Amino acid sequence: MTDQKKAVFFSTDLHDNLPHAFEDLRRIHGDFVEMIHVIEEASDASADADHKQELRRYADGFLGAADDLEKWMTTYADAVNAQLADNHLVYERDSYQTLNRILQWDKADIRQLARWIRDLKELTAHIGLTMPYLLHVRQIPTEAIPADIAAYPAFVMDRQGYCLCGMGLDEILYVDEVREKMAEKKLKR
Repeated sequence: MTDQKKAVFFSTDLHDNLPHAFEDLRRIHGDFVEMIHVIEEASDASADADHKQELRRYADGFLGAADDLEKWMTTYADAVNAQLADNHLVYERDSYQTLNRILQWDKADIRQLARWIRDLKELTAHIGLTMPYLLHVRQIPTEAIPADIAAYPAFVMDRQGYCLCGMGLDEILYVDEVREKMAEKKLKR
Protein backbone atom coordinates (compact mmCIF):
# COMPACT_ATOMS: atom_id res chain seq x y z
CA MET A 1 0.00 0.00 0.00
CA THR A 2 1.23 3.47 -0.80
CA ASP A 3 1.93 6.18 1.73
CA GLN A 4 -1.06 8.28 0.70
CA LYS A 5 -2.59 10.46 3.36
CA LYS A 6 -6.12 9.36 4.13
CA ALA A 7 -8.87 11.38 5.67
CA VAL A 8 -9.64 10.14 9.14
CA PHE A 9 -13.02 10.71 10.70
CA PHE A 10 -13.94 10.20 14.31
CA SER A 11 -16.75 7.66 14.73
CA THR A 12 -17.31 7.04 11.06
CA ASP A 13 -20.53 5.27 10.18
CA LEU A 14 -21.94 6.42 13.50
CA HIS A 15 -25.49 5.97 12.24
CA ASP A 16 -24.71 2.27 11.63
CA ASN A 17 -22.42 1.55 14.58
CA LEU A 18 -24.59 2.90 17.39
CA PRO A 19 -27.52 0.56 16.71
CA HIS A 20 -25.02 -2.33 16.82
CA ALA A 21 -23.74 -1.06 20.17
CA PHE A 22 -27.28 -1.01 21.52
CA GLU A 23 -27.81 -4.55 20.18
CA ASP A 24 -24.70 -5.59 22.13
CA LEU A 25 -26.10 -3.95 25.26
CA ARG A 26 -29.40 -5.82 24.79
CA ARG A 27 -27.42 -9.07 24.48
CA ILE A 28 -25.48 -8.25 27.67
CA HIS A 29 -28.77 -7.51 29.42
CA GLY A 30 -30.03 -10.93 28.30
CA ASP A 31 -26.87 -12.51 29.70
CA PHE A 32 -27.52 -10.80 33.05
CA VAL A 33 -31.09 -12.11 33.10
CA GLU A 34 -29.87 -15.61 32.29
CA MET A 35 -27.27 -15.43 35.11
CA ILE A 36 -30.00 -14.32 37.51
CA HIS A 37 -32.06 -17.38 36.61
CA VAL A 38 -29.08 -19.70 37.09
CA ILE A 39 -28.33 -18.16 40.51
CA GLU A 40 -32.01 -18.42 41.53
CA GLU A 41 -32.10 -22.09 40.47
CA ALA A 42 -28.92 -22.75 42.47
CA SER A 43 -30.50 -20.99 45.43
CA ASP A 44 -33.66 -23.08 45.17
CA ALA A 45 -31.59 -26.28 44.97
CA SER A 46 -29.46 -25.41 47.99
CA ALA A 47 -30.32 -27.02 51.33
CA ASP A 48 -28.10 -24.62 53.31
CA ALA A 49 -30.17 -21.57 54.40
CA ASP A 50 -27.13 -19.26 54.62
CA HIS A 51 -25.93 -20.32 51.15
CA LYS A 52 -29.46 -19.86 49.78
CA GLN A 53 -29.66 -16.34 51.24
CA GLU A 54 -26.20 -15.45 49.87
CA LEU A 55 -27.20 -16.62 46.37
CA ARG A 56 -30.45 -14.63 46.54
CA ARG A 57 -28.46 -11.52 47.47
CA TYR A 58 -26.23 -12.03 44.41
CA ALA A 59 -29.28 -12.53 42.22
CA ASP A 60 -30.80 -9.30 43.59
CA GLY A 61 -27.55 -7.45 42.87
CA PHE A 62 -27.49 -8.69 39.28
CA LEU A 63 -31.18 -7.87 38.92
CA GLY A 64 -30.53 -4.26 39.99
CA ALA A 65 -27.66 -3.95 37.51
CA ALA A 66 -29.74 -5.53 34.73
CA ASP A 67 -32.63 -3.12 35.42
CA ASP A 68 -30.28 -0.12 35.39
CA LEU A 69 -28.68 -1.31 32.15
CA GLU A 70 -32.07 -1.75 30.50
CA LYS A 71 -33.30 1.67 31.68
CA TRP A 72 -30.24 3.58 30.48
CA MET A 73 -29.93 1.56 27.29
CA THR A 74 -33.50 2.43 26.33
CA THR A 75 -33.11 6.07 27.31
CA TYR A 76 -29.88 6.57 25.39
CA ALA A 77 -30.94 4.50 22.39
CA ASP A 78 -34.06 6.61 21.93
CA ALA A 79 -32.17 9.88 22.40
CA VAL A 80 -29.26 8.95 20.13
CA ASN A 81 -31.46 7.52 17.39
CA ALA A 82 -33.66 10.63 17.43
CA GLN A 83 -30.62 12.89 17.19
CA LEU A 84 -28.98 10.87 14.41
CA ALA A 85 -32.14 10.62 12.35
CA ASP A 86 -31.75 14.14 11.01
CA ASN A 87 -28.12 14.87 11.77
CA HIS A 88 -26.81 16.39 8.57
CA LEU A 89 -23.20 16.51 9.78
CA VAL A 90 -23.09 12.78 10.55
CA TYR A 91 -24.36 11.90 7.08
CA GLU A 92 -22.06 14.42 5.45
CA ARG A 93 -19.02 13.07 7.29
CA ASP A 94 -19.95 9.47 6.50
CA SER A 95 -20.53 10.40 2.84
CA TYR A 96 -17.04 11.83 2.55
CA GLN A 97 -15.53 8.85 4.38
CA THR A 98 -17.27 6.49 1.96
CA LEU A 99 -16.16 8.64 -0.97
CA ASN A 100 -12.59 8.37 0.33
CA ARG A 101 -12.91 4.56 0.41
CA ILE A 102 -14.17 4.52 -3.18
CA LEU A 103 -11.36 6.74 -4.43
CA GLN A 104 -8.78 4.50 -2.75
CA TRP A 105 -10.33 1.20 -3.82
CA ASP A 106 -7.63 -1.43 -4.40
CA LYS A 107 -9.36 -3.03 -7.43
CA ALA A 108 -9.50 -6.40 -5.63
CA ASP A 109 -13.25 -7.08 -5.40
CA ILE A 110 -15.94 -5.27 -7.37
CA ARG A 111 -18.59 -6.34 -4.83
CA GLN A 112 -16.89 -4.25 -2.14
CA LEU A 113 -16.86 -1.23 -4.44
CA ALA A 114 -20.51 -1.78 -5.35
CA ARG A 115 -21.43 -1.82 -1.62
CA TRP A 116 -19.58 1.44 -1.05
CA ILE A 117 -21.28 3.06 -4.02
CA ARG A 118 -24.68 1.86 -2.76
CA ASP A 119 -23.82 3.24 0.70
CA LEU A 120 -22.74 6.56 -0.81
CA LYS A 121 -26.04 6.88 -2.68
CA GLU A 122 -27.99 6.24 0.54
CA LEU A 123 -25.87 8.63 2.60
CA THR A 124 -26.00 11.48 0.08
CA ALA A 125 -29.78 11.12 -0.17
CA HIS A 126 -29.96 12.16 3.50
CA ILE A 127 -28.10 15.40 2.85
CA GLY A 128 -29.80 16.37 -0.41
CA LEU A 129 -26.95 15.50 -2.75
CA THR A 130 -26.66 12.99 -5.54
CA MET A 131 -23.65 10.78 -6.02
CA PRO A 132 -22.61 12.42 -9.33
CA TYR A 133 -22.28 15.71 -7.43
CA LEU A 134 -19.42 14.16 -5.40
CA LEU A 135 -18.00 11.51 -7.70
CA HIS A 136 -17.52 11.09 -11.42
CA VAL A 137 -17.17 7.50 -12.58
CA ARG A 138 -13.81 8.29 -14.20
CA GLN A 139 -12.38 9.07 -10.75
CA ILE A 140 -12.87 5.48 -9.58
CA PRO A 141 -9.74 3.30 -9.79
CA THR A 142 -10.14 0.52 -12.36
CA GLU A 143 -8.27 -2.10 -14.26
CA ALA A 144 -8.12 -1.38 -17.99
CA ILE A 145 -11.52 -2.11 -19.47
CA PRO A 146 -11.41 -3.91 -22.81
CA ALA A 147 -12.52 -1.55 -25.59
CA ASP A 148 -15.14 -4.00 -26.89
CA ILE A 149 -17.14 -3.93 -23.64
CA ALA A 150 -16.73 -0.29 -22.61
CA ALA A 151 -19.82 0.69 -24.59
CA TYR A 152 -22.08 -1.76 -22.68
CA PRO A 153 -21.65 0.46 -20.43
CA ALA A 154 -18.98 -1.18 -18.28
CA PHE A 155 -17.33 1.50 -16.18
CA VAL A 156 -15.09 -0.19 -13.61
CA MET A 157 -13.32 -3.57 -13.57
CA ASP A 158 -11.55 -5.46 -10.78
CA ARG A 159 -8.49 -7.70 -11.07
CA GLN A 160 -10.59 -10.83 -11.60
CA GLY A 161 -12.41 -9.34 -14.62
CA TYR A 162 -15.69 -8.49 -12.90
CA CYS A 163 -17.20 -5.22 -14.06
CA LEU A 164 -19.48 -2.66 -12.50
CA CYS A 165 -21.95 -1.85 -15.23
CA GLY A 166 -25.05 0.15 -15.94
CA MET A 167 -25.80 3.82 -15.64
CA GLY A 168 -26.60 3.34 -11.95
CA LEU A 169 -23.36 1.42 -11.32
CA ASP A 170 -25.48 -1.37 -9.91
CA GLU A 171 -24.90 -4.35 -12.19
CA ILE A 172 -21.97 -6.73 -11.65
CA LEU A 173 -20.99 -8.90 -14.60
CA TYR A 174 -17.93 -10.88 -15.60
CA VAL A 175 -16.30 -9.62 -18.83
CA ASP A 176 -17.55 -12.68 -20.75
CA GLU A 177 -21.10 -12.05 -19.48
CA VAL A 178 -20.87 -8.47 -20.75
CA ARG A 179 -19.81 -9.74 -24.17
CA GLU A 180 -22.69 -12.25 -24.18
CA LYS A 181 -25.22 -9.53 -23.33
CA MET A 182 -23.80 -7.29 -26.05
CA ALA A 183 -24.04 -10.15 -28.58
CA GLU A 184 -27.67 -10.79 -27.54
CA LYS A 185 -28.49 -7.11 -28.10
CA LYS A 186 -26.95 -7.26 -31.56
CA LEU A 187 -29.00 -10.34 -32.47
CA LYS A 188 -32.24 -8.68 -31.36
CA ARG A 189 -31.66 -5.73 -33.73
